[in-house]
Amino acid sequence: MNKALIIYYTCSGNTREMANITAKILRESDWEVRVYNLRTYKPERISFEPQLLIVGVPVHYWEMPDAAVKMIRDLPQFKNTAGFVFSTFGKCVCNSVPFQLAQELQAKGVNVLGGAQIVMPHSSRLDEHTRIGDIEPSFGQGEPSADIVRQYGIALRDITHKINEGPVAALDVTKLKALHTRNAVANVMNVFMTTGMRRDFMPYVQRNVEKCIQCKKCVSHCDYQALKLSGQKEFSLLKKRCKKCYTCIEVCKQNALYTNWKQVIFWTRFIHPFSKNTDTIVIQ
Repeated sequence: MNKALIIYYTCSGNTREMANITAKILRESDWEVRVYNLRTYKPERISFEPQLLIVGVPVHYWEMPDAAVKMIRDLPQFKNTAGFVFSTFGKCVCNSVPFQLAQELQAKGVNVLGGAQIVMPHSSRLDEHTRIGDIEPSFGQGEPSADIVRQYGIALRDITHKINEGPVAALDVTKLKALHTRNAVANVMNVFMTTGMRRDFMPYVQRNVEKCIQCKKCVSHCDYQALKLSGQKEFSLLKKRCKKCYTCIEVCKQNALYTNWKQVIFWTRFIHPFSKNTDTIVIQ
């Protein structure tokens, strides 16, 4: 039985959901599949040599999340392994992440055969319970649709058939540059705006002391060691380390962490018109 390894990085849960959809498609094709979060994947403890490696990441501030890049670069080299990459985004953020991700996998010896940008519900919140992507189609409401999953499945099964038939020629990964959502104005903005500058438009995380139960989930899930919680509910945010990914807000079950969502939504809507090709697209 052929083996597939799916590794993903997630903050809001969208990329995890897509990884599980991918696993279901491959298992229906009689592949043995293992799925791991990049945060917890320990290759030295796992004896598993895949014929196919699939890696998925979300888009943060037009780029791959810094933590995901570091974790991918810490992966071991792969031998005789085909690859497929995907990014998830909320139908507005400018990006060329699939191409960046493919380059990272090539550096690990992976023969990349294809890639996808996949629309998911945008994770910016209107309040502590509702995401903008839950209620607005222009920001990914209802995605991925059943039709998109079907099309995605056809592409994946085509790749598995090629692997089953024998050696497969690598994709010219420059083709994945077509999977980007920047228009001409956004491309110009990208020249003059660093990732850090784009983050500066977004607000920092704040805490509601009354709701906090000091479970420290926020601390353990912060990949940038930007949060500290100690003593009598003493909370501190190391702003120089914080990447404003808002993972800490997502994992807090007490809704003790929050931010100025109105500011987030304002800039989310502002950047939306500067994007193009904001649909799910697969290239192989």
